[in-house]
Amino acid sequence: MQSPERSPGLTRLVAPLLALAALWPSAAVPAQELLEEVLVTGEQPGPAMWKVKRGDHTLWIVGTLTPLPSKMTWRSQQVEDVISRSGEILGRYEGRAKIKGGNFAALRFLPAIMRLRFNADGRTLREVLPPEVYARWSATHRRVFGHDPDPKERARPFYAADLLFDEALEKAGLSEREAVWPKVDDLARRHKVRIRQLQIELPVDDPKGLIRDFAAVSPEKETACLVATLDRIDQDLPNMRRRAQAWAVGDLATLRELPVVNQQRTCVEALLERPKLRELADQARAKVDADRPGIISYMLLAHANSFTVESLDELLKPDGLLAQLRAAGYTVEEPQ
Repeated sequence: MQSPERSPGLTRLVAPLLALAALWPSAAVPAQELLEEVLVTGEQPGPAMWKVKRGDHTLWIVGTLTPLPSKMTWRSQQVEDVISRSGEILGRYEGRAKIKGGNFAALRFLPAIMRLRFNADGRTLREVLPPEVYARWSATHRRVFGHDPDPKERARPFYAADLLFDEALEKAGLSEREAVWPKVDDLARRHKVRIRQLQIELPVDDPKGLIRDFAAVSPEKETACLVATLDRIDQDLPNMRRRAQAWAVGDLATLRELPVVNQQRTCVEALLERPKLRELADQARAKVDADRPGIISYMLLAHANSFTVESLDELLKPDGLLAQLRAAGYTVEEPQ
């Protein structure tokens, strides 16, 4: 599902409210490998594809992964061949908040949203965090950014975690930029294949209440989000690179073997304790769950070949999309 437009420091926190993808448990790997060179560079053949079949009609699904090497491009002749023969492409879900009063009314709330990056009472990060967490954050900041943090840093733990993770990815040669959909969009235009765009429009009748909810997340929950981010940087960065390399060459066996750890679960759980944020997340998930089976059924009925892109996490989950399609009577063929 497509992430909302970037708001500095809030991207990784707001996007999961619309996605809510379930994440696998963590496993530790040596921290000393933190900033080793990423092995995947240049052009790569691209990801594996699943086939969902109804009779002689096939929906092809490419699994996506983040982060990926920042200097990598991919080209898959197989993906291009499928798209060129497809009657339709099932596009991304795009989340959009519908604020009462329209876009001009929404602009009034932008300053308040931007202030959410910082502690509202003017306290510094040192004052907000427990001493042992602050010491750990400072050491990781020094290792990742190459200098000591500003002792007057006022960022909320949510925002500090976001900035630190982005920089750690960049130093490791990784990026969370979208790699697959831009290529799919280009191929669809080239071969004149329609993309069925999907939108989740969420009514926000009380923007002030939503902002207050975000501001009211407890410091303890925010601290847990920062600790989970530090854990991922220390434990999972080497495996992020290995997963990226496996994805780039369609090595599904390696992707299944490598453990997945993701700090988003802890961060999202902190947000979803707030009632208005929980309500938005529930609305988004209900919309996806209600729409997706019918759309897939239609595409398999209407087109000999169709195509879509889905999170690799979702495709590999034992109870994820593919399991649901099997339960509905479709034949699912794994990538070779």
